[in-house]
Amino acid sequence: MEGASVQAAFEHIAAWLLETADQHTSLRALTGELARKLHTAGLPLARVNLGVFALHPEIAGYAVIWDPTKEEALEVPIRREDTLTATYINSPIRALVEERRHLRYRLEKGELDDAFPVLEEFQASGHTDYAGFPIPYGGEGIAVLTLNTTRPGGFTEVEIAGFERLFPVLKLLIHVTETQRLAKTVLRTYLGRDTGSRVLAGEILRGQGEEIEAALWLCDLRDFTAMTARIGSKPMIQVMNAYFDCMAEAVWEQGGEVLKFMGDAMLAVFRIDADRSAAQAAQSGVEAAHDALARLEELSARRVADGFLPLRAGIALHVGTVVYGNIGASSRLDFTVMGGAVNLVARIQHLTGSAHEPLLFSDRIAEHLGAATESVGVHEFKGVSRPVEVFKSVRET
Repeated sequence: MEGASVQAAFEHIAAWLLETADQHTSLRALTGELARKLHTAGLPLARVNLGVFALHPEIAGYAVIWDPTKEEALEVPIRREDTLTATYINSPIRALVEERRHLRYRLEKGELDDAFPVLEEFQASGHTDYAGFPIPYGGEGIAVLTLNTTRPGGFTEVEIAGFERLFPVLKLLIHVTETQRLAKTVLRTYLGRDTGSRVLAGEILRGQGEEIEAALWLCDLRDFTAMTARIGSKPMIQVMNAYFDCMAEAVWEQGGEVLKFMGDAMLAVFRIDADRSAAQAAQSGVEAAHDALARLEELSARRVADGFLPLRAGIALHVGTVVYGNIGASSRLDFTVMGGAVNLVARIQHLTGSAHEPLLFSDRIAEHLGAATESVGVHEFKGVSRPVEVFKSVRET
């Protein structure tokens, strides 16, 4: 492409980015659409990598990689532990993030850097030029863009200047898409998947909520206070995280939602709706409980082998009607469930300790489980208007 036509192509693409700014819903969509536009306009791109470092409890960032031979751009999460590996430490990406300077290697001319082994891989696969750019956005945010070509002679200086002309618009779009992603991540991390989505959809008024039918799931770690006193509060945080991983992952795998963590307790729900009957919700809750206890047993065995105290938990389940919505003070709300069913599942959970049973559930759960249950008696609970028969699960060994 001639210099004038290259400049015209970049001006057209910059205008397109502005005109369609509200249509780019994710970093993956933005990267894929931009790369296709550039490629269609005649820019000799063999690979595009747009990476963004994110605020997330487990993920350090995301990289979106576009290849003209693939139908869709590929989004790859970068976990925090990945940034400690030699692959990342000895990569141009790290240099772009930490040093925030442009990188250019004309691979065809043998321009390599011993610090970045990946450049040799690109050269061996026929790439002739590599250009990397840091793109700061939104104050403290940092994105990086790397471009590869296989064209003999590599990129021209006019093309490099054209890419740089896109950055003012590109950094605004990255800021918007990542702000949206951050909002979703924070809400879903702290409120749960379904609850976070409801808040994003506008359910934010105090007192706003609905009555739902659900299987309620409540667990509690045994001897939490004594264990904390013995090993200390800070080491106990790691224990709690490992314990909650066992509980929460089992709930998620059965389609439940974790509503909240309360000290050493966790409350979850399996909603009953058009897609899940009461029987299915009850069965999912019980399956999740058995899975969670099996995971905890494995974790506890490893701890005992290492000389630490074992971990035990009590899980209770009940099916009932609850109010699911916003409660709290005018400037501090909580999205949760309320009602007599919540009180009852809490009473049953307390019974797991005195009955020395890891899993107990109400008659409303047992009626959906058939012969795989055994009664542990009829109990009267404070705040519950009727006697409740409580059951434990019986499984063939």
